[in-house]
Amino acid sequence: MNVTESPSQFSTDLVLDLGAELHRLTDRRIRLSRAYEQRIHAADIGPASTLSTSDLREAAVGGPIVVINVSTLRCDAIVVRDPEPRTVPLPELTYGDARSTAIRYHESLLATQAASDAFFDAHEAAMDGGVEATERFLELSAQLVNARRDEERILIDTSQWLWQTVVQPVKRHLALAPIDSASTSRLWWCPTGPLVGLPLHAAGTAPGPSAESVLDWAVSSYTPTISALLSARRAAAREPSTVEPGTFLVLSLSATPGERPLPHVVAEADSILSRLPPHQVTTLDNENATRQRVRDGLTAHRSVHLGCHAEQDLIDPSNGALVLHDGRLTVLDLGRSHFDGDFAYLSACKTATGGLALAEESVSMAAALHVAGFHRVIATLWSVEDVIAAQVADLVYGQLAEDGRFAPGSAARALHRALVSVRAENPDRPSRWSPFVHLGI
Repeated sequence: MNVTESPSQFSTDLVLDLGAELHRLTDRRIRLSRAYEQRIHAADIGPASTLSTSDLREAAVGGPIVVINVSTLRCDAIVVRDPEPRTVPLPELTYGDARSTAIRYHESLLATQAASDAFFDAHEAAMDGGVEATERFLELSAQLVNARRDEERILIDTSQWLWQTVVQPVKRHLALAPIDSASTSRLWWCPTGPLVGLPLHAAGTAPGPSAESVLDWAVSSYTPTISALLSARRAAAREPSTVEPGTFLVLSLSATPGERPLPHVVAEADSILSRLPPHQVTTLDNENATRQRVRDGLTAHRSVHLGCHAEQDLIDPSNGALVLHDGRLTVLDLGRSHFDGDFAYLSACKTATGGLALAEESVSMAAALHVAGFHRVIATLWSVEDVIAAQVADLVYGQLAEDGRFAPGSAARALHRALVSVRAENPDRPSRWSPFVHLGI
């Protein structure tokens, strides 16, 4: 992991005190989040300008945009929709509570990732035999089970807190009705400060027969800024595209030099290849997935699926990168580019980085692809189990690729249905369905 400050020291000793380090890193992440969005935004469309009322209406044409303002003075939701924006007070939300909840959330993800890393290393050592290695493997197996149990509990607590402090007032203001087969309300979240990276789309009450969740009331998407969403809408409306429609790039790095295997990316690629005509799909796997070929592929294809490792630089998020066969393709590289893309599925992960890095990684990579020209992006807030990653991808592509044609216009709804399906099988395990997010239109 190429970082100036790295949490890698946590990956081999789970008894270290994570609290002080997480406070420091989370504070840094909060300070960087807005600056990073401005940097990516400026790289794509120039210096930000004030949006007019008509611009705001155009941005919100598909449904309301909810900007969550978190400050030490007061916290509000600014709901942007026709005929004009409205402010919804959030009296139970405070900056201090948001910060402490974010720290606890990221600390939990970091601990689970550290336990997973240690378990993987111990498994490799135990394969070589030896009593001591086997005993260490069994010990770390138990620690991983405990870390995952704690993570599920904290994810549920975070979900309930978001529902109570943020979602309930917004839901009342919008008078949302439950989703049914006849209607699906769209909703765009634009969080700020400590709430960046928290799963607002999965907020809800405690699991149970009478549980409520955002998933039951709206199809959620995210946008890094209102300007980014407006830019995507205008770009999608322009005709004609300079890239041949129907083209699909599948990046599948199950084996990358110096990195751990990613077996699930093969199943994800197969899910696409089994549904689309071969002449529409370009596949770049392992040694064929070079920096230049990937950049060329992003330019030449309307839709892309990126299955590979990724890195995040905690000090400079724009230095985060996709890890390819011959090197790194950074967030800043993507932000400086312009693509005529329609859909991107980011199935990249970095199993050797900590939870805090993972949470920012998926958001920043997705934002870079979105602002650089891909109107719709699916990504994850943190690493998920291989089987679940492949399951969600298969459910999404099963809806978007029917009769040999790929139609990504309903990507947000397809992801929503996939998450509802996975949640039905795992109601008490939000780690399996809440990490997946949709950005853009």
